[in-house]
Amino acid sequence: MNYDKYKFKWQEILSFLMTVTGLFLLIGKLFFGTFWAGGLCIVFLPFLWKKKMKQLLEKRKKQLVKEFKDLILSFDASLKAGYSIENAFLEACRDLTYLYDTSADILVECQSMKRQMENHITLEALLTDLGERSRMADIRDFAKVFATAKKSGGDLNAIIANTADVISQKIELLAEIDVMLTGKKMEQRIMLLIPLFIMGYISLTSPGYFTPLYRNPMGILIMTGCLLLYATAYLVSEKIMEIHI
Repeated sequence: MNYDKYKFKWQEILSFLMTVTGLFLLIGKLFFGTFWAGGLCIVFLPFLWKKKMKQLLEKRKKQLVKEFKDLILSFDASLKAGYSIENAFLEACRDLTYLYDTSADILVECQSMKRQMENHITLEALLTDLGERSRMADIRDFAKVFATAKKSGGDLNAIIANTADVISQKIELLAEIDVMLTGKKMEQRIMLLIPLFIMGYISLTSPGYFTPLYRNPMGILIMTGCLLLYATAYLVSEKIMEIHI
């Protein structure tokens, strides 16, 4: 499974197209006086599609790290219970079936790892492969430390417990940041909607107010500039809200 690519479900495609179409029609009406002008915004469709895919990929990777944390916690418990390394991992995979649906990425990975382990592929190689495919630093670092400790005879129990603790702390920190940013994100959405709301309100209460801007080249140029400025404000606000740890 390639975690750098996302396969959209038909529900997601339908929802995306409906949202984008509504947005384009609204922009066409408010900025250029006709719904048909919104069709010109189709040039932004590839960008919005790519952005949506990026958001879904990031959400998926965050969920994968959370699931991986639960996996290594169970892995650590199984090792302490006296299981061998491979059997402890398989037992941890079975434990996750009680926490997640069978379609969860971590369970899909566990099933794949189980089949490859039966074909004598080492666990450290499989974890390394998962780290490379997911491109998640937590998984990749754990795979490297695990492989090194297994070769050198290090204390696997301590390594796994420490890694689970580090990932847990990171997830908790991200959750706290999300809570702190929730209010700011709401303010961001409101601020982005206010210009559209004002334009819509004026258009409804004072028909013809924007007509001079819709029917001459200079007016169209001014409204195009305003639209580009609005799009720039959106991009800047989205960038400000991005926090990587």
